[in-house]
Amino acid sequence: MWTALSFGTFADNTLRQALLIGIPAGIISAPFFSDADNALPFIGALLPLAILIFSSVSGQLADKFETSMMFRRTKFAELILMCVAAIAFATGTGWLAIAMLFAMGAQSAFFSPVRVGAMPKYLAANELVRGNGLCNAGLFSFILLGYMAGGALIPQEGGGLMVGAVLIAASSIGLLAALQTPFAAANAPDLKLSFNGFSQTLAMFRFVFQGRGVAPPLMGVGVFYLLSTAVTVIIPIYGRDALHATPLVWAALNGLFAIGAGLGAVTAASLPKAKSSLGASTFAIAAAGLASFTIYFLTPMAAGDATTPIGLGDLFSSTAGVLLVIVLILTAALAGVYIAPLQAAMQRRAAPTVRARIMAASAFANAAFAIPGSLSLLAITATGADPRLAFVAVGVAMLIIAGIMYFRKRTLSEGLYDEMLANPEAPIH
Repeated sequence: MWTALSFGTFADNTLRQALLIGIPAGIISAPFFSDADNALPFIGALLPLAILIFSSVSGQLADKFETSMMFRRTKFAELILMCVAAIAFATGTGWLAIAMLFAMGAQSAFFSPVRVGAMPKYLAANELVRGNGLCNAGLFSFILLGYMAGGALIPQEGGGLMVGAVLIAASSIGLLAALQTPFAAANAPDLKLSFNGFSQTLAMFRFVFQGRGVAPPLMGVGVFYLLSTAVTVIIPIYGRDALHATPLVWAALNGLFAIGAGLGAVTAASLPKAKSSLGASTFAIAAAGLASFTIYFLTPMAAGDATTPIGLGDLFSSTAGVLLVIVLILTAALAGVYIAPLQAAMQRRAAPTVRARIMAASAFANAAFAIPGSLSLLAITATGADPRLAFVAVGVAMLIIAGIMYFRKRTLSEGLYDEMLANPEAPIH
């Protein structure tokens, strides 16, 4: 399961980064946009948009059918889509590559509730924080590798062919791993499927709000996706216009953000098993907000007064550049610590018979938050505003989240503690 998740993430982000780097660099055409920069927020919104559309069906399928079978089928679909994407990059067909990014969002919509819903089947309740931490570590590490592969290969001569080959290889490994996933019985084999997206979306969220304590961590995870999407989409523009750097540096900055998130996920995996670790989550998001502000002030010092775009060597040869890298990694690491306890709390609290549909609701919420996170950057790309302002906005949002979590701790008797850890069999309704 971990391997299938990780290599699928790698393929998704290789495809996405090849587009996000290739378009502003003028390597890939952006159809329907007179200004290629304005295409980036929309491309960033494609994956979450597909998840919004298909989540109402995917959660039902994940509850109705046996888990390992669902793993195999979703990963086979991924391989087919990546073969088509490889053709798009090899032939330079930009619109087809963008369409495949949307299609991969649809595939993710079906894979995600299967994977997240399977974890409480494979792990004990007090292992879920560590399990999510390790899965997130794989997720963010392979996001990094995808950023590096897509961003580094696409500018090269024959880059489209190389990107296509990587996409096929990664999805093939994911499928081979999916063939080995353990059997896990269906949650609700007698469930009657409904393809009425509106009514099923309402039903998913009804399960969320009926479940004791499920909604707050679900929304907290969604906000993480809003902020992380905003950062990863703005970084190429930030690298070009605020840091005055080369495309390789843009790709490296996104990679450094993923490194930090992976380090945070590993840290979350080492948190004590006997506690919910939601207190650590509150501290982490507050500290991340302060670190995000620091990026705004360090950027002009790191950029200096160079007359030509700075490269990786220039960035790492200056004290301000090294500090900027450290703060970017720290911000992402703290965000990585923030998310894992929330994911574990949501999984623990979800009723088993509707767990996959609640996980699909979480995927829907993540996508619903990620879309405005991406599109909000039109405020920068369409107005020519300083891209550093995106990090100020992210910092403010993080501090607000920390304040809400702290307020809950002070006003609710259970606060940031899961009594279900002490008694994993305790009823959730």
